[in-house]
Amino acid sequence: METPNHNSDTHFDENLYTIEWSDIENTEIDYDNYLNDIENFFRQDFENNIPEEEIY
Repeated sequence: METPNHNSDTHFDENLYTIEWSDIENTEIDYDNYLNDIENFFRQDFENNIPEEEIY
């Protein structure tokens, strides 16, 4: 029979992993940064892809 490899004395602090609705509700979204990320994603994708005309 195998014995567990973990320490059963470890205490799990549930409060560290709990998100309250007020945390989400009061968060301000950085739209400029978000849009920049999207734009960069598509730019990189476009630069790394072969245009359709060159496939044939």
